[in-house]
Amino acid sequence: MIHVKVSAAVYPTEDLEKVIKAVSSLFTDIELEKEAIEATGSEATESETGVSPSFFLSGEGEIDILQTLHRLIRREEIIDSIRNKAFGKGLSLDGLSVRFSLNKQAAFVGIPSVPAQEESLGSIEVFIRADSQEEMERLFEWLLPLTEDGKPVIEVDMDYVERD
Repeated sequence: MIHVKVSAAVYPTEDLEKVIKAVSSLFTDIELEKEAIEATGSEATESETGVSPSFFLSGEGEIDILQTLHRLIRREEIIDSIRNKAFGKGLSLDGLSVRFSLNKQAAFVGIPSVPAQEESLGSIEVFIRADSQEEMERLFEWLLPLTEDGKPVIEVDMDYVERD
């Protein structure tokens, strides 16, 4: 089974509704919850500017919440870019999970974009976990297939990912 978690920090200078729209523009029917910032005394949640987020938005689901992202990656013709920038660098050593970031501003207008560097007001963070390496490989084949001249060589159905 594929498990997807999406989160985004919301900073005091950001409009909550705009951050919700940014996340919702990329992920199908995601239900976002507002999570309070845990007081840990750590500066890990501070942005480059030293400003801490007000709270986090997060949502979870299965592979179906990736349908919009799947469609947008093809519309923008960025399969190779996303595969190399995000999945290539964010895959765990055991091959069971991948973590990557997407730009909030680009997401607001429905464009999936991997930021070149850490963003001052944070990004949309995506964490995907699979039950097996084979299932993760099938996810890659569905979401980010091999391409020729930027077009998928073979498109597989979403049901192919979670087959037994």
